[in-house]
Amino acid sequence: MIADMLKMENIRIMEEVNDWQDAIHISLEPLLQGGYITENYEKAILECTEKYGPYYVLAEDFALIHGRPEDGVLEKQLAITLLRKPVIFEGSSFPVRVLIALGASDSNSHLDTMKVLSSIFMDEAKVGELVNAEEPQQIYELLITSEENL
Repeated sequence: MIADMLKMENIRIMEEVNDWQDAIHISLEPLLQGGYITENYEKAILECTEKYGPYYVLAEDFALIHGRPEDGVLEKQLAITLLRKPVIFEGSSFPVRVLIALGASDSNSHLDTMKVLSSIFMDEAKVGELVNAEEPQQIYELLITSEENL
């Protein structure tokens, strides 16, 4: 399932972002460029964040940037951005280094992918491997291997 939802070109490693709004924009950029979401998707996420706070910050190091399918998802896809310097989302005390942008075209098709991601979030060794990755290929392989071991 990960191989269906994540393309290598959608994985990036960056030094830092300017702020949480920039983090959202940068995390969604590969999905927009790939034609998986519309520009409205980012706008809807920013509006929801202003209204409800950073609902997508799941734990220390991880944010699952997502909105509703009807806000502009054209095709399901993931993008992962690893930040060397964490960003703090206003209203959250967790520093975030891994931005996982999710474009889910419905409420169920991405659930297997979420199982794989949660298995990584709960494993300190895998978290360490992820945040210390030097190349996008390492991140991709970690996700594929994690899925195979479920």
